[in-house]
Amino acid sequence: MDSVFVIKDILTTEQVASICNNLKQVEFDDGKVTAAGMAKAVKNNQQVMVDKVPDLMPLLSKVIMANPLFNAVTMPRAIVNVMLSRYQPGMEYGTHTDSAIMPGGNRADISFTLFLSSPDAYEGGDLVLETALGEQRIRLNAGSLILYPTGELHRVSPVTRGERIVIVGWIQSRIRDSRKRQILLDLDSARKQYLEKVGHDRTVDIMLKTSMNLRRMWDE
Repeated sequence: MDSVFVIKDILTTEQVASICNNLKQVEFDDGKVTAAGMAKAVKNNQQVMVDKVPDLMPLLSKVIMANPLFNAVTMPRAIVNVMLSRYQPGMEYGTHTDSAIMPGGNRADISFTLFLSSPDAYEGGDLVLETALGEQRIRLNAGSLILYPTGELHRVSPVTRGERIVIVGWIQSRIRDSRKRQILLDLDSARKQYLEKVGHDRTVDIMLKTSMNLRRMWDE
């Protein structure tokens, strides 16, 4: 997965509202506490680990980490360092790249941002990804999630009005190489399309066998 991948409406409107309501009782910390190296110089936001928010981790485990599309794209071994980030007017996160190894020792292959604020609730605050095709500016509806390669340079532009609240986290994939993940994703998609059009035959069995054997070879 060398490009971004969006999963729309992974949380319902009611779930987003419930999370945001719980945040009214939460005390956020200076985001620099979790920044490493040069990132400290460009990070200006507020954060709190999700385990400090009642009932949030069980919800994320049920809705996000068990989402079939999320799992198909990321093939997660671990999802770590999940936190809430808040940006108020004047706050931003300058250009940086995320750490390769997260606290606890997990490798970070894929980053995710889950938007809790609707785009009309704030101005500025774009997630800006630097890609081979140029900058991509991301503003998703509340409840939608974006996945992107952890090693890419990115930033959050200054918020000029309102409040931007997101959930961020990092994934160690069972398949380290993004090209291999894409091969497995394409193969599984082709198998399912064939199954729908033709039905279950020996070709489907061979495609599944090939997919399982590739995962067996590449799994870490």
